Amino acid sequence: MTMTLKSVATSVAAVGAIGAAAVGVTSAAFVPASPAQVQLAAVGAPLPQDPPPPPPPPGQNLPTPDQLSSLCTQATDPGVSYTTKTNLVENGLSPDEGHVADHDLRKAYRDGKFPETFTVTNIQPAGPNAATADVAINGPKFAGPVTKNLLFLNQGGNWILQHQAALALLQAASG
Repeated sequence: MTMTLKSVATSVAAVGAIGAAAVGVTSAAFVPASPAQVQLAAVGAPLPQDPPPPPPPPGQNLPTPDQLSSLCTQATDPGVSYTTKTNLVENGLSPDEGHVADHDLRKAYRDGKFPETFTVTNIQPAGPNAATADVAINGPKFAGPVTKNLLFLNQGGNWILQHQAALALLQAASG
């Protein structure tokens, strides 16, 4: 008998809960709600499996490692006169700087220091139309890579070496 009363009480409670839920759903279906009253908490929230959003763009395009490596290779080419490299350096090279650079690069070539490779890493914005990068210079006669942090400038869509950075690069490449 106790078992029967428990069963009846449980059944009545279940029917009551179902009925209350049905009445609540039915009444909600008939009551118009304004959009301001209904807000879903999950709208706009990323799902756990979504990747993190990309960082906001810094407002400028940074050069690629390949662009800067190619620029360094061109600027230190011992077979090309400084006069044809003026567009690679901010304000070009003076005749004195250019003649010294050409002489030192040719001497380094004769001494077996070429071909050199330039590995560019850690490219960072350095103000409007400017970026810094670590440039590791390596070649057959280098004991290990020589790394310089150089400043590059974007002039008219072309990346060039800042003047002092170019002189530092030429010195490291020919030293």
